[in-house]
Amino acid sequence: MERTFEELVAEAAEASVDGWDFSWLDGRASEERPSWGYQRLLGERLAHVSAALDVQTGGGEVLAGVAGSFPRTMVATESWPPNVAKAAALLHPLGAAVVADPDEPPLPFADDSFDLVTSRHPVTVW
Repeated sequence: MERTFEELVAEAAEASVDGWDFSWLDGRASEERPSWGYQRLLGERLAHVSAALDVQTGGGEVLAGVAGSFPRTMVATESWPPNVAKAAALLHPLGAAVVADPDEPPLPFADDSFDLVTSRHPVTVW
């Protein structure tokens, strides 16, 4: 059955993307991951710092994937309420703090608080 553009848009508008879960696209879209592996590189860098900040963490899935490498202080920010809750539930048990932040300057931290600041795919770059 072929659907109209409007029907497809309506379906997409109703789909949950909490935690950047795009599973509703399974079988409809494909992507190729880069060979360099962001999550692996992030884990390597986290292993060598004492304090890190992940800005606009989404649901925290990428950061949680490197939990064995968390520094002593690990903080993540997120602005979208459904993702704040999802990230907190995922990252708090792993020892990371999650801070609700409006994604606008200034960040709610003192200068020089972190040795490493990351952001995989920020919504807005300040």
